[in-house]
Amino acid sequence: MQLIQTTLVRRQIFNLINDEAMTTPTNKKQGKLKSEGGFTLIEIIVAVAIVGFLASIIFASTKEARIRSRDARRREDLIQIRTALNIYYDRFGNWIETASGCGWNGDGAGWFNVGTGSYPKAMSKCLSDAGIIPSEIKDPTGGTTSNPTAGYSYMKYHCGSGNQKQVYVFAKLESLPQSATATDGTCCSTCDTSYGMNYFLKVQ
Repeated sequence: MQLIQTTLVRRQIFNLINDEAMTTPTNKKQGKLKSEGGFTLIEIIVAVAIVGFLASIIFASTKEARIRSRDARRREDLIQIRTALNIYYDRFGNWIETASGCGWNGDGAGWFNVGTGSYPKAMSKCLSDAGIIPSEIKDPTGGTTSNPTAGYSYMKYHCGSGNQKQVYVFAKLESLPQSATATDGTCCSTCDTSYGMNYFLKVQ
């Protein structure tokens, strides 16, 4: 996108300069377009075009930097959640699972930060109430639910039993493309196509 913008701006400047060169009168008196100490129309147009081009580059760079920063925060958050779940397991003998009273239907799965409706208590709230984390860990945007085209959030799922128990935490990163296979092989193979999750960590 930036390459296209650069090409267009350069082409506009080139055309304007050519037009000015071809239309400038040879008669000095008739062709005088700028007053002493002032600027010609072509100089002003070129200056405005350059300023606009530089502004678009700065805006794009700033936007990309913010996206990278938020995604770095999301990766770090999942590491903290994984650590917190391990501490929870050491203390209570489970990974916030069935009958924990947290997550979807109180069974420790689904949206990590939702605590209404079919979610009697948010899993993040359970961890903070247990004193394992100082405050709830939430997506940088403040989102609690998401889908492939809107919103950003965290999720947790577990599956299996005994030595085959598996636990995963998920996030939706802005810098990664959406994929129908991003969560294949996890406890929530459809978290990508249903909720937009494209990044995960295995807890257990």
